[in-house]
Amino acid sequence: MFKRFMRSASVQKTLGFLLAAYMVLIKYTTRWTIERADVAAPVIDSGKGVIALTWHSRFLMLNSAWKKSWQTPHVLISLSRDGALVSHTTRYLGLETIRGSARKVGSDKAKGGSAALRAMKAALDRNACVVITPDGPRGPRQRLNDGALKLSRMTGAPILPCTFAVKNRIQFKSWDRFVLPLPFGRGAIIWGTPLTVPADATERDIRKFKDQIENEMNIFLADGDRKMGHVPVDPDAARGSAA
Repeated sequence: MFKRFMRSASVQKTLGFLLAAYMVLIKYTTRWTIERADVAAPVIDSGKGVIALTWHSRFLMLNSAWKKSWQTPHVLISLSRDGALVSHTTRYLGLETIRGSARKVGSDKAKGGSAALRAMKAALDRNACVVITPDGPRGPRQRLNDGALKLSRMTGAPILPCTFAVKNRIQFKSWDRFVLPLPFGRGAIIWGTPLTVPADATERDIRKFKDQIENEMNIFLADGDRKMGHVPVDPDAARGSAA
């Protein structure tokens, strides 16, 4: 009964509005420190399409890193019922949504994978920003799947990782150790090193780039958490699968 109530369209729209309002509250009441902004600036200032990555556990801080004057973000969201709530949230934030899974884009067997791939490519062709949580929607935690890298190889769009850490927070015991940021605290936005996958990259190259991005994101995330007084969360022992 409760699950049916929570999954009703009207309830999810209401919750989506409240969640979006809370994310705006976090954005403007947190004293953010931006690290490595000089590394991200050339990609953002180019005005061209970009693939932005952040871990699933830090999704509620996503809008804090992005300005409306930059490329329009298109957020990749799973086709699950829980994804519907996130979809409503992103729309209330003024963002575009793409329904599908980065883990399975391009696979004929993937539910919504081919459609999501076409939508992401079209968004990048329009010089928009495609936002992916590369360990979502169900993990493994802080492990990068191949979807974003193959999208970069296909389109020539650069990958721009970003991680977040906050002082005031509640951390859940979910698969991703999801972080609920609390207002009126300190926070850090840490930009990763941009990387464009060459069109002729082999599967071996993809694995190398995958390890490079994943390791850097986890190093920056752990460092940010320590600076905020928290014990870092280790990545899941299991590795992500190919797209």
